Amino acid sequence: MKNKKRCMAAGLLLAVGLLLAGCENTKIVLTTGLASDEVFRIGNVSCGLPEALIYLMNQKGSYEKVYGIEMWEHALGDMTMEEYLKNQVLSELAQVKSMVLLAGEQEITLTEAEAAQAEAAAAEYFSSLGQEEAAVLKVDQESISKMYADYCLAFKTYRQITEDVSIEVSDDEARIIQLQQMFLPEEQQAREIRDRLEAGEDFAGLAANYSKVSQTTVSVARGEKDGEYEAVAFDLDNGEISQVFPGDGGYYILKCLDTYMEEESEANKLQVAQRQKTERFQRIYEELMKDTLSEFQEKLWDGVVFTDYEGVQTSSFFEVYQKYFGE
Repeated sequence: MKNKKRCMAAGLLLAVGLLLAGCENTKIVLTTGLASDEVFRIGNVSCGLPEALIYLMNQKGSYEKVYGIEMWEHALGDMTMEEYLKNQVLSELAQVKSMVLLAGEQEITLTEAEAAQAEAAAAEYFSSLGQEEAAVLKVDQESISKMYADYCLAFKTYRQITEDVSIEVSDDEARIIQLQQMFLPEEQQAREIRDRLEAGEDFAGLAANYSKVSQTTVSVARGEKDGEYEAVAFDLDNGEISQVFPGDGGYYILKCLDTYMEEESEANKLQVAQRQKTERFQRIYEELMKDTLSEFQEKLWDGVVFTDYEGVQTSSFFEVYQKYFGE
């Protein structure tokens, strides 16, 4: 679950939308019908302001350790860095809570050992908070334990759904090939150069003089290029040169150097299998989440500003999680 770049526009509407891409039946409502300290609710799973603040202040503290507090004076496009981080945190929390909801649907729960780990992690993290910090954030050890339990459950749900399936990836699906490529803006010039190649001139030499792409030799896996480029490239034999074909507003000529890069292709099998597992997970997720009502209290979240929490210096929440769960 790598971090992804997200945009700040309609708060949870976009945050959940990123996770539920393609799930058209999910209902997301901006509302004031939540409790006063609820930031959002997805189905029957709620995220309160104290939990959101723990995530936010810890992310803030981690950034400041690396970049210094001056980073909040800068902008990122048309938003402030503070707005950007708030949106990142909101999106992460939306994903965690969505996964908790999915865990309930799939009857996935923590083991006694995992629950005990969450309690131990909470005890260690809570002891790192000063009394003033805990009071400002309105958290206690029990609420921190619930946060760790939900975070663990979210990861466990994703793993269980994706890893319980054995996926066989064929050599051809994972195949990575090595090519020389030439890109030319004009068809007539491309055909003239193709004739020169036919006459025996060196591909690399002509590419160096005429090609409009900086990289002549490339490795290509299935799914990385547009349809015609891929179809032509994967149909070539070693040493074979393609005919001229259109693409990207110009014309390509390809030469195959290696139809199967063995080491790279074997490594790619793992990535292809993971991608297929993720796609399977997304199908299950969308089916279970359709018609789920998501509510977001935008005014409450908009009212959170860093200057109100200047005395909060915490940054170890996720480090403590890693120590106990090693995700």
